[in-house]
Amino acid sequence: QHLMHASGLRSVMDATAREKWDKAIVAGDVPELTKANILASFDMLFASRAEMFERGVIACFKSLAWDYKTNLPQKFGKRIVVTCLTGYHSHRKCDELDDLVRVLRVLDGKPEPDHRHGTFSMLQASGISYSARRGECENDYLHIRAFKNGNGHVPFKRLDLVERMNRIIAKHFPGCLPEPK
Repeated sequence: QHLMHASGLRSVMDATAREKWDKAIVAGDVPELTKANILASFDMLFASRAEMFERGVIACFKSLAWDYKTNLPQKFGKRIVVTCLTGYHSHRKCDELDDLVRVLRVLDGKPEPDHRHGTFSMLQASGISYSARRGECENDYLHIRAFKNGNGHVPFKRLDLVERMNRIIAKHFPGCLPEPK
């Protein structure tokens, strides 16, 4: 686990891959700690970056609650409503938002962000936590407004990049977006 954090490879992993990795570590279901096994594991993770990149967008999109008007069933709109942003499942929801930020940064031509300074850290630095659930924070791509019920409203700041992210959704769900004019 220490090697994963120190190497920075955790930053290229999507929420699903991070969760799978963490469960394997807890269960002790890992190969023997040898240089060859470490290199093979890291090479595999690095090689599957593109798959994890798209999978992160799709997983976040699929996890949205469709009973909110701003959560569109065919694409990301101007903003999304994220349920359970604070509370018991907040780490998972923050990981999903980190997946979106990673995609937005890459689409913007910037390097992938360091996972150690992700959404969960940003919420905590703003005083938003399990007990104090209300507040606001932002980065270059998202403005997060957390509410007492644990939900968060997340407007996107760069709609041009959201449109490019919607093309990833359309690639996995053909016909969900209208043809460009």
